[in-house]
Amino acid sequence: MSAITGLFGLLPGWLWAGLVAASVLHGCWVGHKRDGAVNSLHDLQASVARNDADRALAALADLQRVVALSAAHAKDQQEKVDEFDTAMQTVQAGRDADRRDAERVRQQFAAYRARDRDEPSTDPAACQRVKDRSERLAGLAERGRELLAGGRRLVEQRDAEVSVLLGVVRNDRQLIAPVQTSAQTTGEDAEHP
Repeated sequence: MSAITGLFGLLPGWLWAGLVAASVLHGCWVGHKRDGAVNSLHDLQASVARNDADRALAALADLQRVVALSAAHAKDQQEKVDEFDTAMQTVQAGRDADRRDAERVRQQFAAYRARDRDEPSTDPAACQRVKDRSERLAGLAERGRELLAGGRRLVEQRDAEVSVLLGVVRNDRQLIAPVQTSAQTTGEDAEHP
């Protein structure tokens, strides 16, 4: 202990007081810096939390927009399907009318054949009627062939349109499939907590 007492004796008291004061001030300064660093860390954490909340709100708004678009798309698609069903009913009614007309024409041709068989072939007027009917039948057959070819082209065009529409529908389904999956999962989670 005498060495420490001797050390205190070598230095004047005011110097010791200055060293102690400097040490205390240094401790206060280090504490202040530490408090500032802690406050900066808290500010940084609060800023990151605000940014995360802003991103979450933006994601929620985007999800709501996508869901609204998907709902509008689904409604539009359903309207298209309903219009298609109505058009197909009209087409079916036309087909039924065509079948009735075809049956009527078959019956007329059968009546012509029966009458032509019964009339004598030596009668010039009967021969002229057969010739006239044959020309009319040939004209009807030609017109029927033209209609058949036009119908075939129409069916081919329709098949191409259906193929295109199927492709569009597949693309639409692929586009909204992830949204449906997440929406269905959310709905299931809400139903079964």
